[in-house]
Amino acid sequence: MCMTKKELESKVEELRSLKTMKEEIENELNAVEHSIIEYMTENELDTEFVPNAKITYKPQSRTTLDKEKLTEVLGEDLKPFEKTTSYNVLRVK
Repeated sequence: MCMTKKELESKVEELRSLKTMKEEIENELNAVEHSIIEYMTENELDTEFVPNAKITYKPQSRTTLDKEKLTEVLGEDLKPFEKTTSYNVLRVK
């Protein structure tokens, strides 16, 4: 697809407009999620059922490696344990 500079300019404006709409919708989503969390905590619930959904609000955990402590044990050469992922990034300012 080959486009003109004018079309590119139009696409940039469309992108900016959509990003603004996305931000507004994300703010609305966060507000609705907060009100659901508030309901769950006020009623001391971790699970609730409504006609069209099962709602859970429970703690969860994630385990990560402490790179500084790993360096203390294994030394500075952590290259054999590193994984690099490459990807393209589009930025429009």
